[in-house]
Amino acid sequence: MLSIGNLLLRWASELGGGKVADLRAGVARAARSRGIPVREGADGRWLRDVSALGHLDVDWRQGVWSAAPAVLTRVPFSDGLAVVVGRRTASFDQAADAAAEKWAELLWVENEVAEGDIPVPDTLYLQYDAAERLPRDAEHLGCAYAPCAALQAVSLLPEIAAGPAAAPPGLGNTHTVERYNSQRREYEPAHGYSEDGLYRWRSADWVRLVQIRRGDRFFSTEHEYGVYLEHERLGTGAMRWKAEEGAGRQRVGRLAVDWGAPLPPLHARAAVLCSGLQPRFHELAQTAGYDNVPFAVAERLAASLHQELEIQKSDAAPGKAER
Repeated sequence: MLSIGNLLLRWASELGGGKVADLRAGVARAARSRGIPVREGADGRWLRDVSALGHLDVDWRQGVWSAAPAVLTRVPFSDGLAVVVGRRTASFDQAADAAAEKWAELLWVENEVAEGDIPVPDTLYLQYDAAERLPRDAEHLGCAYAPCAALQAVSLLPEIAAGPAAAPPGLGNTHTVERYNSQRREYEPAHGYSEDGLYRWRSADWVRLVQIRRGDRFFSTEHEYGVYLEHERLGTGAMRWKAEEGAGRQRVGRLAVDWGAPLPPLHARAAVLCSGLQPRFHELAQTAGYDNVPFAVAERLAASLHQELEIQKSDAAPGKAER
């Protein structure tokens, strides 16, 4: 029997695409029908996490989503491990089962989720001996092949910048204005909006708007980008990297990102595809930890978000002095 996370991905894969609101409602309904106690916003977090895993493409601004094409891709510095991302229809699962019986070494790994969140799909790995055979393996599985999606994704990351100029809050909805507090990592009711900062409010038709103020102008943005633009303005950091300690593993490590500074969707996907797994959430440190992230990837992620990557103490952190 399929787990709820795998079942939801199959359902979304068979649908192919649609409105974000409809998918969120369906995901929440399915979770509750299985008796899963979910926290507020769990359906949206499920969509965000499954997108980062490479299974769905989501346009939050337009409110639409689509199932990503199935792709087999190598995990960087993994010593013979490739991961399958994208849609998983019933026919794909049948092909995978047949491959596992006849020729493929497939591994299904359960992803961790925080308490109160909806389980995400398991990660599907293919063990391989020769990289040159992977295109043929992908064809047999019914997938496309990409040499290393994580490295390709990070090479395409844009530099964050303020979005298009926008109008400030209207007189009729100033009571809904909130300002982001970087120290507390949350929005708070704003008594005004004349200072530089990250703001959000409800429009006349109750749509949530997120904008930053710089000088006497407002600019549209997304929450994740706005948070990093605030970190840049304040000169604060939210990203740390530490090399692995095993012999020959110093080029990869764990990227830790503060809870209050979630990676934007494209950045999150690049980080997740370095391992194929959900980040690990550390309550004590209040960070999300991405495993198997090459130093060059971590550095590019930070640079595109205008962050100075902090290198945590390690015996072999390449390229930068310890801080």
